Amino acid sequence: MSSAVQVWNPDEWELFAFSLLQSRHGPLHVHKIPAAHKGDYGIDYYCPKELVAYQCYAVEEPVDIVVRADRQKKKITTDLAKIVLKQTEISKLFLGLPIKHWVLLTPLHDSKDVNLHCAKKTGDLRAANCAALDASFEVAIQDPSAFPSKAVAAGISALSKVTLSIPALSKTELENWAAGSSDLLANVTRKLKKRAAPDQIEDVVADAIKSFLQGNALLDALRSGAPDLHEKVMSAIKSRARRLQFAGPQASGSVGEILHAELDALIAAVQVTAPSISTENAEQIAYGSICEWIMRCPLDFPDVH
Repeated sequence: MSSAVQVWNPDEWELFAFSLLQSRHGPLHVHKIPAAHKGDYGIDYYCPKELVAYQCYAVEEPVDIVVRADRQKKKITTDLAKIVLKQTEISKLFLGLPIKHWVLLTPLHDSKDVNLHCAKKTGDLRAANCAALDASFEVAIQDPSAFPSKAVAAGISALSKVTLSIPALSKTELENWAAGSSDLLANVTRKLKKRAAPDQIEDVVADAIKSFLQGNALLDALRSGAPDLHEKVMSAIKSRARRLQFAGPQASGSVGEILHAELDALIAAVQVTAPSISTENAEQIAYGSICEWIMRCPLDFPDVH
């Protein structure tokens, strides 16, 4: 399945991008242009030392590739027009030296159409003979993959709130998993029959598989994007699993009571060890982990008589 991605609001993305640029150019060589006073000239950050300007832009997700690319192209066109319009002021920012690069920084770049648009705008602006721009001026788009993974991980770990969005699973993905995991499927079906009526068991098992796969997608995204957070979350999950394996479920009673108690305990444990994880993601991780425990043991329920 597709990877989970961080859900950004414009302010958070701008702060995160700032940390990436500081890692690239050095903290003393990146300047911010506040937009609050008469706009930002189509530039959020700039580095006079290396003659590069950056604009930050996070498309409101979820959207498909086409919509995302169209919005990024529109943003590029709009902000480059500001540079031509405000070229006198921009030349002052760069101490009279011509800008060599203008880069749109975005959380996700996944369309070659945007590259083609950047090439077109490069040609347009070179032809415009703008005094603020170098003869070799280039327009580009970059996302976090253009920066060292260590810098990306440090930036995400510093966020006050990490919220990851999980792409919806297709019916084919669920069927492929079921076809390749017959032992796990049999296990979860046998155990959940103690909770669900015969006419509900198919839907309940499908929900459990979906939760398991989505929880894994979240953990994979944390592992690659924020290893420190991933380590904390896994520590909480392993601690709860070890206790469950040793002492059994902390609640007695019905299957529902046992599941509620285990979910509440694991959500709380994740939030304590990794408080920057959003509540929604903490719940998704807990659902996924408990479904995995049901599939692989150690979580089981009393037989229903």
